[in-house]
Amino acid sequence: MSRVCIVVSVAALLLSAGRGSAQTHQPRKPAVDASPAAAPTAYTIETLTVEGNHVYTAEQVLAVAGMRAGQKGGKVEFDAAREKLAATGAFDNVSYRFGPSRDGEGYDAVFEVSEIGQLYPIKFENLPAGDDQLRAWLKQKDPLFGEKIPATKPVVDRYVAWISEFLAAHNDHEAIAGKLSSEGGEDLTLLFRPAKPRASIAHVQFTSTGDVAPGLLQTAMYEVAIGVQYSEPRFRQLLDNQARPIFEARGMLRVKFPEIETAPAKDVEGVTVTVRAEPGPVYNLDRVRFMGSDLSRQELNSLSKLKLNQPVNFDDVKAAQDRIRQSLRRSGYLDASSNVKRDVNDMEHTVALTIVIDPGPLFTLGKLNFSGLDIVSEPVVRKMWGIPPGRPFNVEYPDHFLMRVKDSGVFDNLKNTRADTRINGDHSVDVTLYFNEQKPANPVTLGGSAH
Repeated sequence: MSRVCIVVSVAALLLSAGRGSAQTHQPRKPAVDASPAAAPTAYTIETLTVEGNHVYTAEQVLAVAGMRAGQKGGKVEFDAAREKLAATGAFDNVSYRFGPSRDGEGYDAVFEVSEIGQLYPIKFENLPAGDDQLRAWLKQKDPLFGEKIPATKPVVDRYVAWISEFLAAHNDHEAIAGKLSSEGGEDLTLLFRPAKPRASIAHVQFTSTGDVAPGLLQTAMYEVAIGVQYSEPRFRQLLDNQARPIFEARGMLRVKFPEIETAPAKDVEGVTVTVRAEPGPVYNLDRVRFMGSDLSRQELNSLSKLKLNQPVNFDDVKAAQDRIRQSLRRSGYLDASSNVKRDVNDMEHTVALTIVIDPGPLFTLGKLNFSGLDIVSEPVVRKMWGIPPGRPFNVEYPDHFLMRVKDSGVFDNLKNTRADTRINGDHSVDVTLYFNEQKPANPVTLGGSAH
């Protein structure tokens, strides 16, 4: 339960103690007879305000509190109102204060609230009611309803009860659960859905795929989707990762998947997911620009091998990025990377690409070490090495060098060579070359022979 503090003014304490009219700040009381009677415990509230609210309006807060200006109230009524606000789970702290009004006829009162800081959007999944219906119902039930709500247990439990009440009125009595979710790469949402586990995907099928064979799409999805619990956000993420690139490899940049339907699978437990595709038009590659590299335009064009005025193929674009990256790694830029920006012309059905290259820091050769060579052969092999210390390090050179040593015939029966690299904090790379390294013997299993 949220911690609740009560702040009561001196005047309020005097009020609840029933002091006489001799108190200078005591409001005027109606005349009473001389017979003994209980002191009044509630007086008219002339003004009622809210402080500390940012997300909720004063009207929302007072609607939950159940109090308004003009009614009579005292400590009992304010304690009850404070408890109502605290029970919502929407506030960290709730307190109140009140004192005599300026005209002395009643009291001015203030609720002080501290709202829960983190709020989350509401989302519904697999419920037999429309999103608009449920939101209208929750707004009717909760004066604090908004686009975002706290995910505290009192709030979640209350919303589960209200949603269940709405569904029960429509002859659906399935248990409901609410929890924070970030499926499909979305930001955290407060998701309300049936409490039972989601059904697993048993089959995926595609319709309206145009020139793309449905079987190609099904194979791509089967690798990642079969056996996964179905939710639409998660499944759409899989579509973007697996199916969309197949269309984009054929120039269909505006492919959409407007309809996804699920039905119980007929042959196994799970659901069959049917996706309707809209491939859209084919886009041609209009031009390619490069940014961020010292390589010449001619070198980059030669590496990319991308052809203009033909359907753009983003498999080819990715391969071009890989070739550019590897070329930079051979020049010492081991952390080289790139990203592609698209400028799509939907009128002409063309796309212009800008490949933005980030070479990263330059790495140089540090120490060169040998293992497995004697004092005679090591100087010979070291002399064959072609990169001086301090020069840009070619990531492919160690393996290439070992092949060259083998082919040169310097050693007879040279076996088990390998190269090991270690990157240092100063962007230098130490290389150790191993020759005739002994492999560990095969282990022998008790009760059987080694294989």
